[in-house]
Amino acid sequence: MKAMKTLMQIALVLLLSSTLIYAEGSKESTGGSADKTYEMSISYGGASGGEDDISAKEFKKRIEEKSNGRIEVKLYGNEQLGKEVDIVNMLELGNVDMAIMGTTVHQQAAPEYNIWSAYYIFKNSDEVMHVLNGPIGDRVEKAMLDNKGIRIIGYGLRGPRHLTSLRPIRKASEVQGLKIRIPLQPIYVESWKALGAQPQAIAYGELYMALRQGIVEAQENPLAYIYAPHFDEVQDYVNQTAHQRAFFTYVVSEKFFQKLPADLQDLVIAEGEGITQFHNDLQAAGEMDYKKKLQEKGMEFIEVDVNSFQQALKDIPNQFADSWVPGLYDDIKAEIANM
Repeated sequence: MKAMKTLMQIALVLLLSSTLIYAEGSKESTGGSADKTYEMSISYGGASGGEDDISAKEFKKRIEEKSNGRIEVKLYGNEQLGKEVDIVNMLELGNVDMAIMGTTVHQQAAPEYNIWSAYYIFKNSDEVMHVLNGPIGDRVEKAMLDNKGIRIIGYGLRGPRHLTSLRPIRKASEVQGLKIRIPLQPIYVESWKALGAQPQAIAYGELYMALRQGIVEAQENPLAYIYAPHFDEVQDYVNQTAHQRAFFTYVVSEKFFQKLPADLQDLVIAEGEGITQFHNDLQAAGEMDYKKKLQEKGMEFIEVDVNSFQQALKDIPNQFADSWVPGLYDDIKAEIANM
């Protein structure tokens, strides 16, 4: 009987010990998750001083401060990690955690909605943001997440895209034969071919040397992207075509996002919204400043017959309509009409 009592006491001690060990282990696991540090890589194309560069640095500051150092942000600007077409694949695989990108991410991750690259579909930035932040934007976000595991956390406006060149261009017919660098998207290629140009796809980081060496004689970008890499040194004219009302898309790899605890996921979403507002305020304030600076550096701004460009490109949306979800262009026009 005494031996039985001793055995029961030993069993009770073991049970209590294992319970305490389990409890400590559970506490340590929860604490470890809260204390863990996550490294977050951010890729973007802009050179130092560009809107995406300034916004990326602000995002880094906010995330690191508000996470109390639990997220450490590493910035890779000026296409250090590769062209946008490569970055999309890296986001899908989880090799890059976040990116600030042009419409290439839409072309690869939600091509059925990539009408954004079509020229002259928006008259102003208000129309752009109204559509992106409305029901159509919601559909795009779901498609990108479902197709490629890439999560949209915000949009940042860019200035309208203008054509720069070594000779003034005042109407569409004067584009004939122009050797121009463009991003690698089919609708860009077909648009410039329709204008009579000779489009070539060259990485933005390689564009300055391509212009200097005469590989191409023209390019098109917002003023911020003309000013930051000193294109004024290799281009003479800014032809104010305003052919595209462009925007950046702030995207996060879903593989990275799902590694984060819930509170840091909430932080990334909140700061995505916050930084795009910062970005848009920066862009609005900077547009006239960039024009003034480029003029001071010797670039001449040319008034363009925009209607001649619109007429030359009016059939392009119809050529690509089958590649978009049915009725997309009409849906956009209807949303704009209801502003």
